[in-house]
Amino acid sequence: MSGLSELEQETLKKLAEKALKELEEAYRRIPDTDNGKAYLFRGKERVRLMLGILEKEG
Repeated sequence: MSGLSELEQETLKKLAEKALKELEEAYRRIPDTDNGKAYLFRGKERVRLMLGILEKEG
């Protein structure tokens, strides 16, 4: 990510890690019968992909 400074990359990484932690906690709290669990799962996977990209770039 050549357009971002090291500070910006580190900030994005920390934000993504916090978002992933919060999504995982919400996923555990939602009942299995709730369709919202699928949305949370996809959100977790997107954040996980973003973290992978940030770690590869950093």
